[in-house]
Amino acid sequence: MDNEKNIARSAMEYAMTRGCREVKAVLLTGRENEVEWRDGKINRLHASSGCQLSLELYVDGRYSLISTNRMEPDELKSFIDKGLENTKALEEDIYRTLPDKSLYYIGDKDDMGLWDDQYDSVTTEQRVDIARAVAAEMEDRKTVSAAGMVDDNIICSYTITSNGFEGEMNRSRYAVSAQVGVRGLGDERPEDFCFASNSNWNRLEKTGIGKDALHKAAMKIGAQRIESGRYDIIVDRWVSAQLFSPLISAMKGVALHQQSSFLLDRKGERITAPILSVYDSPLKRGAVGARLFDRDGVALSRMPLIENGVLKNYYISQYMSRKMGVPATHEDTTVLDFEPGLLDTAGMIRNMENGVLITGFNGGNCNGTTGDFSYGIEGFRIENGIVTTPISEMLLTGNMLDLWNSLSAVSNDPLPYSSWLVPSLIFEGAVLN
Repeated sequence: MDNEKNIARSAMEYAMTRGCREVKAVLLTGRENEVEWRDGKINRLHASSGCQLSLELYVDGRYSLISTNRMEPDELKSFIDKGLENTKALEEDIYRTLPDKSLYYIGDKDDMGLWDDQYDSVTTEQRVDIARAVAAEMEDRKTVSAAGMVDDNIICSYTITSNGFEGEMNRSRYAVSAQVGVRGLGDERPEDFCFASNSNWNRLEKTGIGKDALHKAAMKIGAQRIESGRYDIIVDRWVSAQLFSPLISAMKGVALHQQSSFLLDRKGERITAPILSVYDSPLKRGAVGARLFDRDGVALSRMPLIENGVLKNYYISQYMSRKMGVPATHEDTTVLDFEPGLLDTAGMIRNMENGVLITGFNGGNCNGTTGDFSYGIEGFRIENGIVTTPISEMLLTGNMLDLWNSLSAVSNDPLPYSSWLVPSLIFEGAVLN
């Protein structure tokens, strides 16, 4: 709303009159709703809304970020004055400055297909009915506990800077999810979940989610350890992002600057098997994470991360660019887009004679400096293209560079519910203990 934009603009202008060299103001407004149906009744019914103003203050070579949800003019002025006083007490940082205005996005407002104009027309009764129906899909003699959930939110942001940027982004999101625990062998109580999300209510998948969660939980009954050794593994698309996350962390400017990245000085070198190509695609309309500009207001474009296994770019923000003396790229991930393989996940399973399907990670960690990792896993044996014995209490161990160089296939069916469109992945000779 114009009156809310004026609050941000007035706060920025006031900070400039109080001695700031530069200022960025970001106003966020949002609403959310949550419904949970459990044990035949509503277990949770929640609605909230909020508004927050954040200011980046650049004064006397120093920088701070302050935020408040109090929007009264006199309180805002007092808040800014105190923020300026605290900022002047910080150490000087010559690299802190707003981006050159020539880098800013200039163009019309575009919500990239991620905004639902009908958000206000969705009723509480509709949310409750869907949550109840999801829970009903999990009614079974094996079921110990089950919950169907519907949650949604809208977030609207307005950014203005003292050197000429002004931009808006509006986003809506809906999600339907199911959680279920079933009676297993003895005291065993396997659990699992399933969900679907979309930016548009009418395109949101609303049925079958409870059935899928129940099926996934029941498949775990009788899970056991298998013999330690090297196995070909399929990492399912529901969890494959966890294995790609250490690569992204190692590409970040902060890790590189601190020399705590196992990808330090590897740009232009092969870091994975040649079949892998990944792009940061912010302009992919309709994809979660799509955007025209970053948090600094800098215009975005498609950026290669890995091409045919070769590391092409790091994530270098404007600030880290100045600090490290290297060109800026993207400050953070937007839409991670993988070059698809020939098969979907089901086809991968059918083609594997003997291996392991990993469907979950249970704790563990990766050393960001060395790339050494150890993750608890659960999943299933694959025998002659068929999913058989459920597996639990096993560890996947190794080194990230070794693992990704053993990549032999990627699927063509990544889940569309995340900004990281990581597909199912096949690795050869992975170590399971």
